[in-house]
Amino acid sequence: MNFDSRGLLMCARYSFAPNLFHYCGPQKQVNLREYITTGSTDQGLTEILEQFDTLYKYLEMIALQNKLQDPFAARVVEAYWLGNNLLNKSKFRPFASHLTDTLQLQKSLPKKHLHRLLEKLDEGVPQHAFHVLNIFRRTGHQAIPHTLSTMDNCRISWGKVKKIKHEEDTAAEILVEVAALIYEKDKLSLGLPTVKNVLSLGFSPKLGEWVSIHWGYVCQVLTGVQVTNLKYYTELAINLANRQ
Repeated sequence: MNFDSRGLLMCARYSFAPNLFHYCGPQKQVNLREYITTGSTDQGLTEILEQFDTLYKYLEMIALQNKLQDPFAARVVEAYWLGNNLLNKSKFRPFASHLTDTLQLQKSLPKKHLHRLLEKLDEGVPQHAFHVLNIFRRTGHQAIPHTLSTMDNCRISWGKVKKIKHEEDTAAEILVEVAALIYEKDKLSLGLPTVKNVLSLGFSPKLGEWVSIHWGYVCQVLTGVQVTNLKYYTELAINLANRQ
């Protein structure tokens, strides 16, 4: 099968930071950095990303639901990390089967938690924010509950570039204005935008551009439509997480 180079590189950018911090995926930090900084793709990158078990199973599900052969097609990758209209194909039964049969969450979640999770699937979609904010458990190498800080870092956030502080050959330190996840009165929500430091590997966004951020690293420059989609699916995931 010929894989989509644009989708592979996009997926590598979103996968790099959690792999760097040893949260998920194989020990291929040096390899991923090389692919990202050079902008190259090959079968080796495909094989690395396939070893991100939870991620790859979600991509396979989205592709299958939309009758697409390539789980690394750019639209499939975008659907999982940011959200797009490919998620409209999601149905309760296959999503429930994905969580229980494919990801086998019944082995890691208490029965009551799993039952509440499955009750949300009439509105839930197989998108990263839903997984992070509603499962409340790291499904990579650390099968432990999330904290507010780890959920905020693990979800894909969006921010506007306010300043480029330092720029090196392969990475840039950037100030972005971004809303943090907060927890008040037993509810999750997004707070007021604040400025924070992030890193961009392999490219430097321009001032005023919107970027996506994962574990403190910039993943890509976002279009207006992508910002709208990411905000929509994040708020959907937050609302479902707040449902008792």
